[in-house]
Amino acid sequence: MNVSRPSLGPLALIKTTLEIAVGLLVIGVVFCVAANVFGRFVLNCSYAWAEELSRVLFIWLVLLGAGLGSIDGEHVAVDYFKKKATGPLKTLFGLLSIAIIYVVCLCILLGFQDQVSGFTSATPMLQIPKTVLYSAMPVMAVLTLIANTLALYHLLRRGPQ
Repeated sequence: MNVSRPSLGPLALIKTTLEIAVGLLVIGVVFCVAANVFGRFVLNCSYAWAEELSRVLFIWLVLLGAGLGSIDGEHVAVDYFKKKATGPLKTLFGLLSIAIIYVVCLCILLGFQDQVSGFTSATPMLQIPKTVLYSAMPVMAVLTLIANTLALYHLLRRGPQ
C-alpha cells in the first residue's frame, strides 16, 4: 500500500502541511519536556503546564504522524501471506486489508461523535477543551481514509504489487 511521494495537487499540500505540523509538534514537546527538566533539576520546581501541554502535543504528534504514515504507505502491516500469494488471491488480501482499515476508521469517527456529544470538560491547568484533545482521533481517521482510498484506487487500477 505504498503510495510514495505525491508530486502535485491537494495530496501534496496535505502531506507538506502535515510534515510541518508534525515538526512543530516535535519542537513543542521537546521545549515542554526541556522546560520541565530544567525546572525540576535547576530550580527545584515542576511546571504543571509543561507536563499538561507536552501530553496534549504528544497525542496530536502521534496521531498526525499515524495519518502521515498512512499517506506515505508506511503503516504497520503483517503482509507475510499477501507476499506469498499470487494473482487474484493477492488482490483479495489487498481488498480485505483495505476493508478492515475502512471499518476501523468508520468506527473511530462514529465513536468520536458519541464521545464528545455534550462533553464540556477541559484540562486542569491550561483549560484546553477535551474536544480539542480528542479531535486528533477523527483527524487521523480522515487522513487514513484518504490514504486507504488512494490504496484502493491503485489496487483496482494497477492490480496487486
